[in-house]
Amino acid sequence: MSRESPWEGKIIIMIKILFSLFLAGFCATVYSQDTSKFSAEKYAAKLNEWMKTNLQLTSEQIPKVEGVNLKYAKRLEALQAKTIPRRQKLDILKADDKAKEKELKKIFTVEQFKTYQTKKGEIKKQMKENIKKKKAAG
Repeated sequence: MSRESPWEGKIIIMIKILFSLFLAGFCATVYSQDTSKFSAEKYAAKLNEWMKTNLQLTSEQIPKVEGVNLKYAKRLEALQAKTIPRRQKLDILKADDKAKEKELKKIFTVEQFKTYQTKKGEIKKQMKENIKKKKAAG
């Protein structure tokens, strides 16, 4: 029986969190030292545009999706300002991502949600590859 290194679980958690942040258009802010540039409204607007383009949202869905995206963008902005342990922030991000996905699933059609999940998986795969490349280079 092979033992998992203590870093393996942490790396997997970090990849999941980084993916969530990337999907949200937040990666640049995470890697930046100056996080004061983050704006919940700008973040939500970028995500709304991505969803309109990639998921072909209807005029009925748009305001609902905008509300969900802004709600979680504001939570992200508030979380960023908190001085709590990193692990606790990651747990909150993970829970928020699940809750947001649950809300979006109610708004999207089955096909839109499937597309959303597929694109999310593609982005996750890309991020894993980029992390491996950085590890190998660094």
